[in-house]
Amino acid sequence: MTETGAEGSRLRPDWAWQLRQGSALVYVLWFLVAVPLVVVGLLVEPRWVGWLVLAWFLVLVGLTAAFRISENRQRRAWSDMARQLGWQVSAGDPELIDRWPFPPFDVDPAAEVYDVTIGRHRGRELIAGRFRHKVRRRQLGFDFLDLEVDRPLPPMQLLPTSLAPVAAASLVPLKLTVDGLPEKYCLFNGREDLALEVLHRRAVDVLGQVPPFGFSCEGRRFVAIFPAYREASVVLAHLDAACDLLALIPEHVWQTGEQWAATQQS
Repeated sequence: MTETGAEGSRLRPDWAWQLRQGSALVYVLWFLVAVPLVVVGLLVEPRWVGWLVLAWFLVLVGLTAAFRISENRQRRAWSDMARQLGWQVSAGDPELIDRWPFPPFDVDPAAEVYDVTIGRHRGRELIAGRFRHKVRRRQLGFDFLDLEVDRPLPPMQLLPTSLAPVAAASLVPLKLTVDGLPEKYCLFNGREDLALEVLHRRAVDVLGQVPPFGFSCEGRRFVAIFPAYREASVVLAHLDAACDLLALIPEHVWQTGEQWAATQQS
């Protein structure tokens, strides 16, 4: 799990993901196109065209290299921090996807989980990492945080609108009107009345203190969903906020989750 670069705070999460993940491919394609253009441009008039193409090519090379260097540095920084906290870091675990038999994790059979971190925080077991899947022909992804829960929760997915393109469980969201949130939130799965119960005043205060994030839950699984490429400080702030949000879920929602779980067993 790595952090956001400067572009991550300005771009939508889906655009930031594609820019990061696609930079190497863009470089190769641009190389195949630009080299012949540079050669031709430097041999014919006006030669400034060739120099312009060459300059743009060098900018693209520098941008791609900067992305790779930044991502590697950030990954090392996160690994060091996780180990200081006593957490285990691994490249990935294909079997993790089976933990979440609900959207958005069960939609793409070829989905991947990688950059996995396992540990404990504030008395809860956690599994964090990055999830990559195909969303309507686009390869997209997000960071996730699976927090241990003792009681079942009803099916629900709440997301800020910015995260909808990378993690939405459905194409028909229900827009929620809740004052105090940093941006609009939508319900993509579950009951509106329960979602509004979850987004009570104290929960809204928690969400307002960190960059927007959402979650999907069902049964004994609660998975917070974040934009990829976040700063280490934001990762830790999100971790605390997700723990707070989970602790603030009203008793009635837990009771509804237990009733839902009972119907699944019968």
